[in-house]
Amino acid sequence: MKSNELIELDYLSTLEIIGEGAIDLLQGQITADMTKVTDGKNCLGALCNIKGRVESSFLIVKKAELKDAFLLIGDREVMKTTQDILQKYSPFYKLEMRFNDEYKFIAIDEDFLSFNFSETDLNLNIQHHKDFLRVHYLEKKFHLLILDKEVDCFKGLKKTNDLNEWEKDNIINKDFNIKPEDTNKYTPHELGYHQTKRIDFEKGCYTGQEIVARMHYRAKKLPFLLTGSLDAHESTSPEVLNQEGKKAGTLLSTAKQENSNLCLISMNKNYENEEIKFKDSSAISIK
Repeated sequence: MKSNELIELDYLSTLEIIGEGAIDLLQGQITADMTKVTDGKNCLGALCNIKGRVESSFLIVKKAELKDAFLLIGDREVMKTTQDILQKYSPFYKLEMRFNDEYKFIAIDEDFLSFNFSETDLNLNIQHHKDFLRVHYLEKKFHLLILDKEVDCFKGLKKTNDLNEWEKDNIINKDFNIKPEDTNKYTPHELGYHQTKRIDFEKGCYTGQEIVARMHYRAKKLPFLLTGSLDAHESTSPEVLNQEGKKAGTLLSTAKQENSNLCLISMNKNYENEEIKFKDSSAISIK
C-alpha cells in the first residue's frame, strides 16, 4: 500500500445501545467486562451461544457525549445478527438499541496519521479529533477512524478499498473477526480470543460462560492461533495437516506479502510443535 492511501472499511457497521440498562444487558451476554469500557478505553468482545460457540465478535467503544451509550463495531451482517440476539433480552432493560449504518470507517497507518494530524496523541487508545473518532487496539499498525458519512476531511489523500494491508495487520496481531460464514463454527479458544483478551475470565456470567471457562481451566492443552507463511505459488486449503497427514488445525485467513501468503491458523489441542502443511504444499514457515 502506498503511503498516501487510506483504507475504506465498507464492510464494518455499528450496533448502537443507549440507556441506563445498556451496561447490564451487555455485561450479562458478552465476553468482555463492560466496566472496563470507558471514555478513554475500548475493549474487544464476543457473543457466544449456550454451547459456547462464537456468534459474533466486535470492538466496543463508549460514546463520550452520552452517559450510557456504546457502539459495537463489526461486520455489517454479523452486527444485524447480534441485534436480533440481544433484542430477545432488551425488554428487561431500560435502553434503546438500533443498527446504525450512518458511520464510515477508515484505517490509517500510524506514521501517516501522526504526520497528517499533528494533534494525534499516540498514548491515547481513543481520541476525539475535529472530524472523527480515532480508536487503536492491540499493537496494530493501523488505527481505526470513525466518522459521519457526510464528512470528508481527507481531500487530497488517496483512498483504497483493498483490504489486504488491513487483513495483514489483523493476522500479525492474531485478531480474527467473525464473518457471516463463521457464525457458530468456533469456540473462543479456537479463535485465540483468550490470546487477544476478547474473553475476560474475571467477570461474571454471560451466555456460554460455563463451557468457555471449563475449557480454559480444565483443558490440558488449549487451542491457539499462530501465524505462518507459504510461498505465493503454493496452494492453501481449509485444513492444516501434520506430518502424518492428519488434521492439526484450520486456516482462518490469508493476506498477500511480496513473495508469499501470510496465514492465520487455528491449531487444535493435539499440536505438538511438529511440521505442518496444507494439502499438496510444502511445510508452512511459522512466524
